[in-house]
Amino acid sequence: MSSSAPVLSPELSPDPLPSQPRGWLLAAAALIPVNLAPSLLLALVGTIQGYTRYGGAILRDPLFGLAALLSLAAVGVAFLGEDWRLSLPGMFNYWPFLLMLPAFAAVLADRVSGTESFRVSGTESFRVSGTESCPVGRRRLAQVLVLGSGLMLLLGWGEVLWGWQGHFFWGPVWITGVAGGERPAAAFTSPNTLAIYLVIHLCLAAGLWLDRADRDWPQAVGLGAVLGLGSLLLLLTASRNGWGVGGLALMMGLALRRCWWGIGILAGLGLAGLAAAWDWPGWRAVVPRLIWSRLADTFDPQALYFSSTANRLDAWQFALQMVQERPLTGWGWQSFAALYNAQDPPELLGHCHNLYLHLAAEGGIPLLLGHLILWGWILARGWQAWRRSQESVLLGMLLALTAFFASGLLDVVMLDGRIHLLVTLLLGAVWGASLEQRSTKGQCNQDLG
Repeated sequence: MSSSAPVLSPELSPDPLPSQPRGWLLAAAALIPVNLAPSLLLALVGTIQGYTRYGGAILRDPLFGLAALLSLAAVGVAFLGEDWRLSLPGMFNYWPFLLMLPAFAAVLADRVSGTESFRVSGTESFRVSGTESCPVGRRRLAQVLVLGSGLMLLLGWGEVLWGWQGHFFWGPVWITGVAGGERPAAAFTSPNTLAIYLVIHLCLAAGLWLDRADRDWPQAVGLGAVLGLGSLLLLLTASRNGWGVGGLALMMGLALRRCWWGIGILAGLGLAGLAAAWDWPGWRAVVPRLIWSRLADTFDPQALYFSSTANRLDAWQFALQMVQERPLTGWGWQSFAALYNAQDPPELLGHCHNLYLHLAAEGGIPLLLGHLILWGWILARGWQAWRRSQESVLLGMLLALTAFFASGLLDVVMLDGRIHLLVTLLLGAVWGASLEQRSTKGQCNQDLG
């Protein structure tokens, strides 16, 4: 019996220079808490290299066509908008990230290594498989993001404990800033944005905590500090949306791990907060005022600064009117704030506090449906990949994205470029996980055939 030389599959063979474009993306992720401009520049370099190296595979994926079409639609909306002077700058909140997403997926996907096919006697073949490469791309991305979140935690706790406020400079270069205010916002302009940022990173830290590769004690201590300090800071943001989606992510994670007692405790804490908000006898003496007062504002139509559901309902109704009047092309980017604030008496609001109504009102219903299909397709493929692999880091990313899109029901934090880039990186990593599964499955079927 003789065998020919080993034949490596071109789809699964290890990348000779795997770290080059990925390194640019990891550097971009590391600088997200500092400043958006260098992060976008590094992400752009990684995107160009990703298209250069994996262009053929990217173009064959139908999701690339959808992302490219949505990017073109975002530009078209800018020119068809009611006020192009507002709409043209606003389109940069959308189309660059849509074009970056397919490249992120290709770069962050891990190729299988150590797998060789041998042909025996000219007819039969069998495969000798070494150890498959661990999800290096996703794990490194999660580690970099969680490590970078330490700066946000420092700024947030500095704001809480020492009243930090203002901007930090390194020579002539502006590094980052601290908003300052009654509720911590760290380097963001809103505590609600900080809350969603924290929820995303808490999910990533939990995924790394559950991952066996990160069980050595220095990393365990660091992840424990992020989980503890991040959870407390999330509570202090007094963001009901952050509390809600954080609880949703935790509930889903506990359910997937069949931790029913944890679900019971979490449900009990939620009910206790609602009981205190409704002023049931004795509960306000048990539940911290920070929690029940914010929850009570939800049901109080006299609450100020959009703390009441009644205020949000008014903004949602206005957005629905915009959709009804221009359902196909929308009113153009950044049009909601201009139209809403032009009311008599004037109202000051930058968005309609609902991501999906926001996209429909400013971009039109077709553009909203395209985004829903793109995001839903990526998440569905990601969950399928997780069910096959049971990978903890991937689970953390999926929970983070689920929490983010749930937060879109009450806010539009995607308008912050750092959050948008962060979410695009995570979507790319999840998309890349599904590409790995499809590539491995296809190669196995080919060999068996």
